[in-house]
Amino acid sequence: MNEMLVLRRADGELFTEEINGKQVIPLWSSSEEVARYKERNPKLITFLPTQLTGALRNKSKSIGGTGTEFFLISEENHDANLDDGNPVSLEEIFSRGKYLPREVRR
Repeated sequence: MNEMLVLRRADGELFTEEINGKQVIPLWSSSEEVARYKERNPKLITFLPTQLTGALRNKSKSIGGTGTEFFLISEENHDANLDDGNPVSLEEIFSRGKYLPREVRR
């Protein structure tokens, strides 16, 4: 996972989806995966892929009051269903060392 992407509108609104009764922010691990999902999900057309940064992490905490969860979208899902993936915390992503946002890289 070299990059983690979220979708947002031009006004900065992050794309959220209700999955298993919770509002989550979907994460994609590559721009190719985002393109594949957008091709199969017309409601995503108004959103642009954006690399997850510290500012976006902070913004995500204000969605839903108690902090919205993140949902890592499956790369193996060829149907591009938005509910196929796994809940994931940012701490989990960072603790595995798989991803560091640009402002943290050395």
